[in-house]
Amino acid sequence: NNILAESGSSRSTASIEDQIVTATNPPQTDLERMDHTRCAALHNYLVDYRLAVEDDLDPAVNREDTFISTHGAAASGIISRLHPSVAAFLAAARTPTFPFFYFAHSFPDTAADNDLDGLFDNDLASLYSEPEDSLLRLYLPVIESGGESGGGLIYHQGRHVAAFFMHIDDMGYALPVDEHPTNWHPLETVLSNWVELIRLGKVIASPAPAGLYGSEKVGPWEWRPYGDGQVAACVAAWDRLCGDIEERQGQGTVMVDDDDDDRHDPLLTPVAPDTANIPNPSFARDFLRLARRPPRICSIAPGFSLPPADGPSFAAAQPYARLDVDDDDEAARILPSSAPAGVYTEGLARGRELDCAEEGFRLLLPFAIAARKSDGSEVDSDVVDGLYQHGYKPFGGAYHRPQRLERLLDHWAGLVRRGVWAVGRRGVEGGLDVFRHSTVDGTDYVIPPSW
Repeated sequence: NNILAESGSSRSTASIEDQIVTATNPPQTDLERMDHTRCAALHNYLVDYRLAVEDDLDPAVNREDTFISTHGAAASGIISRLHPSVAAFLAAARTPTFPFFYFAHSFPDTAADNDLDGLFDNDLASLYSEPEDSLLRLYLPVIESGGESGGGLIYHQGRHVAAFFMHIDDMGYALPVDEHPTNWHPLETVLSNWVELIRLGKVIASPAPAGLYGSEKVGPWEWRPYGDGQVAACVAAWDRLCGDIEERQGQGTVMVDDDDDDRHDPLLTPVAPDTANIPNPSFARDFLRLARRPPRICSIAPGFSLPPADGPSFAAAQPYARLDVDDDDEAARILPSSAPAGVYTEGLARGRELDCAEEGFRLLLPFAIAARKSDGSEVDSDVVDGLYQHGYKPFGGAYHRPQRLERLLDHWAGLVRRGVWAVGRRGVEGGLDVFRHSTVDGTDYVIPPSW
C-alpha cells in the first residue's frame, strides 16, 4: 500500500516494501557495518513523503543534495573519521527539509567555523567510556516535540547500532552500550519504526494549518491521539489472543459445543459505549465496537475477565469514563490505590500533551511487584501500574507515554501459546497472584522495546 494515499497528495514515491524491517524481513545481523543502502532508501523515502504531502515532489526536479555534497569541504575534512559504510550513507542520504520527522529535526549543520566536528559527540563518549569518534549525532531533536539540546539520534559507528534520546538526561538508559544492549538497534530498524508510525496514521504530515483534535503541529508533522491503523492492529491482536486460547481449549479434554465456533458476537452491545459515556470518537470506542466476544472464554488473562456486554453492566464497571479534572488540581486526580484492578485505557489528553496515546493502557494490580520495564529499568517499588510499560523509548518519544494495548494482547497470546499460562474450560486459569511471577520469570513479563 502507498502511504501517501492517506494524505491526499497527488504525487507518490517509489515503494520500499523490501527495505522496511519486519518480522519476516529483519535487519542485518552483520554489525560490522551499517546497511547503508537500506538506511539511505528509508531516509530518502521519509524525505519524499514530506515533499509529496506538500505537493513538492516533482519527478522532473533532480534533488540530489546529500549531507556530503551539501557540506563540501567541511564534509571532506571528516571522512577519515567515519566508518566507510557511514560515509556511504551520508553520501546517499538526501538533505531533508526541516523538520525531517516528528522527532528528528535534521542532520547536524556546520558550526560557525565551517566544520562538522559537532557530528561527533566525544564528550558523551568520554563520559560513558566509549571510544573516541564512536558516537555520532546523526539527527538533531525537534524541540517542539519535547526534545532538548543534547538529544537526538546517536549512532555508534563501532557497533553500528542507534538509539534516539529526547533529552540528554535519557543517556543513562542506553549508555554504556554494553550495559544496555536491548535499547540499541540497527539504524534501519529505527527508520522503519518511523515509517510504521506514518502507515498506522499515528504520525502524519499534511499541509493543513491545524492538527486533528487540536494537536500541535511541528512543521507539517502531527502526532495524533491514535490512528485508524492502530485500531485495526489492536483488533487483530485481540483475535490472535482469543484464537490462541481457543486452540489451547481444543487441545484439552474440555467438551465444547461445535455450534459456538461460528458465533461472532461483538464484545459489547451497540448501545453499551454510549451508556458508559465512552468518548466518540476515541480509540477505546472504536476498539470495543470492532472486537469480538469469544463464546467459550470468560477469562482472558489470570484474574482478568471479559467486560459485561450489556450497557448498564458495562457502564457500572466504568466509573472513570468521564472525569472533569483540572490539570493543576492534583487532589482531584484518580490515584491507582483508589481504583479496582484492571486493564485501563489511557485517558484522553487531546491538545494537552505532545505525546498523547489513546491506544495506551495501564495494567493496575492491587499490589506492587518487582518487575522491569522494556528499557530494563526496575519499576518503582511503590508503583502498582508499571507492569509491561516502556520506560525510555529508543525510537523517540516521552518517557511517560504508555505501552500500546496491541502489544499487551500479543504478549499475552505468546504466554498462552508457550504454555506459560494454563488454559481451561473458562479460558486462562489462575488469579492475579500469577503476576507476582514477574519477580521470578522476568522475561515473561517484559514487552521488548518498540515505539
